[in-house]
Amino acid sequence: MTKKKCLVTGHKGYIGSRLYRALLKRTDCEVLGIDSDDLLGNNILQLFSGSPSHQKMREKLEEWSPDYIFHLAAIPRVGESIDNPVQTMLNNVMAGAIMLNFAKECKVKRFIYSSSSSIEGNGSGPMSPYALQKYTTELEAGIYSDLFGLDTVSLRYFNVYSEDQPAEGAYATAVANWMKHIRDEEEPFITGDGEQRRDMLHVDDAIAANIFAMDYEQNFKGAVFDVGTGENISLNEMKEIVLSHLPDINFDYVKDRKGDVKETKADPSGLKKLGWKTKIDIKKGVDRCFKNLKKELTK
Repeated sequence: MTKKKCLVTGHKGYIGSRLYRALLKRTDCEVLGIDSDDLLGNNILQLFSGSPSHQKMREKLEEWSPDYIFHLAAIPRVGESIDNPVQTMLNNVMAGAIMLNFAKECKVKRFIYSSSSSIEGNGSGPMSPYALQKYTTELEAGIYSDLFGLDTVSLRYFNVYSEDQPAEGAYATAVANWMKHIRDEEEPFITGDGEQRRDMLHVDDAIAANIFAMDYEQNFKGAVFDVGTGENISLNEMKEIVLSHLPDINFDYVKDRKGDVKETKADPSGLKKLGWKTKIDIKKGVDRCFKNLKKELTK
């Protein structure tokens, strides 16, 4: 059996590490990951810049010649993109362009791009440099599909969470932050009035969407898909779920963050037409997080 050669960029990150492990479990896949730790603290820009220090790794990648590239490597922080728009542009846009060109040269079967629902803003488009950067790479992936026949697909994740999500990570949601504050015996906080609504996507569903994108037999032709439940929940409603398990917790309300959108809600119809949908309900998933936290705290 010929194995699928899968290259995962950002394979040590929150989503990338889980995708990497999921691919390793498959008997039909051969998997290679690259991350900044592997590049001596540098990134994809340095890897393909002609630097002699990265020559062996470049040659290894070129010789190995992947069939599928999952491009997750990025600086996925709205706040950092506002504070450092040029640096995040280099890491998010230029790295995407480099990987797309590498995919073209290697004649990969498919380029699967991890995008973000932040692109949609409040319905009128990007509201932060990060959102604009993700949108730029989506557009470029579509152009590579049109001009060069490279099969690309972009997956717009909504608010990814899980029971073990790191609160310090770039993808950290209110769920992760609240769990950390409660563990540390600190007051969890809510930005703004708490009425902002989020389509919460469990990380297991995000991984499943990537696997589906790899296995799908027809050409995506640069398609872009929302990856979310198609439902949403307010922070205040999530707070009530927390209090149903931990009634003594007090929440603090703080000022809105720059670049935050009022509502996120996926349109899952695109992937549903192809035969894929999320499995984990928002309220049940969030409830499970804090039910498990209560068990942890009462041991």
